Amino acid sequence: MWFFLSIVALLMLSGRRTAEKKAAVNIDSMAMAWLQQAVAMPLIVASLFITKFYWPYQLPPLFWELMVIYIALQAIYLYCYFRAISIADISFVAPLMTLFSVANMVGAYIILGQIPTITGVIGAGFIVAGSWFIARSKQYDSESSAEAHRKASILVITAIIVCSIFANIEVIMLRMSNPTTYNFYTSILTVPFVIFVTVLIIKSRRRNTRVYWTSVSKSIKNNLWPLSIVGLTYTVNMLATYQAKITAPNQAYVGSIKAASVLPVVILGVLFFNEKVSSKQWAGISAILIGLVLISVNV
Repeated sequence: MWFFLSIVALLMLSGRRTAEKKAAVNIDSMAMAWLQQAVAMPLIVASLFITKFYWPYQLPPLFWELMVIYIALQAIYLYCYFRAISIADISFVAPLMTLFSVANMVGAYIILGQIPTITGVIGAGFIVAGSWFIARSKQYDSESSAEAHRKASILVITAIIVCSIFANIEVIMLRMSNPTTYNFYTSILTVPFVIFVTVLIIKSRRRNTRVYWTSVSKSIKNNLWPLSIVGLTYTVNMLATYQAKITAPNQAYVGSIKAASVLPVVILGVLFFNEKVSSKQWAGISAILIGLVLISVNV
């Protein structure tokens, strides 16, 4: 069952990434960091009726202590990711994001004590080599485009490191609750926290708050369709991912299978955003897929 759920999560993630790219081009990256979960809230609340709901007092103190760390790390991750896809091609960012599979193995070893096999390490090597190949072979139309992609690389690496930490912390929290309850609490707490951080950033940059929110509101109205897709795919993706993580023999299996979404995401980037993918980039993507297979089969 966990494998089927991981495939569902992979498909939902592919659609979500494409819709996010469409929305992120027109919506401020700080706004996208909280909109992702905000637009999904109606479905997240509806999902609470699927299974048992845990009230705050029914969860141990450790759950809420880890929640504080989780929310702070996820806020950093969301901003870095959406900033990256807003300034760089999704066909460039998506393959680099597969480095999460490598970082996730390290995080699983340190946080959960899960030791990867030699095959898993070899798979990680393929992913690193493929990602490096893609980053080096990307062709740019101008110096400004090259600089934007260099900045995106730094943002992606930061996002991956942060994600590798909270992705393993959440396994501990899921064992204390269940997917629907966990998804609800993380979303309802992350959204206001990210909005609060956004307000602080706006004020620190001495921007006009009213003008900023007016602009965001207008952008949302002009992107209701892609945001609706984000809300639906986010909810299904996360619930499938969480359930797979607590039923899989090793949580790294789930992350590796989901990372294979790089292929459909790149293809969608070519079809919907007219992005160019060179033969060298396809070679790098092939190496990444081989690495993902090795990891998912024998972590």
